[in-house]
Amino acid sequence: MLFIFFMSLFNAPYIHSYKINNGTIVLNVYFMEKECGYINITNEKINSIISCGIKSFKGLMKSENVEFEYINEHFIIIDTRTKKRILKIK
Repeated sequence: MLFIFFMSLFNAPYIHSYKINNGTIVLNVYFMEKECGYINITNEKINSIISCGIKSFKGLMKSENVEFEYINEHFIIIDTRTKKRILKIK
């Protein structure tokens, strides 16, 4: 598992739209009105690349090791083994 993540206090990447294709959900990530990444979710894995200037996240995780939450307009990915938040995005 590889995680690299930086966030700004003023502007943050957000989920702009999504697509469902053959069992895959693709969340399109934008920053300041420009596409800058994605989160692909399948039954087997979650593959993410977000590169929004100094804001970046890269991850490949097994689906069995994560859970998703949606709280206060934020999509959150949590590692079920450690209970730590992996990603929080608006």
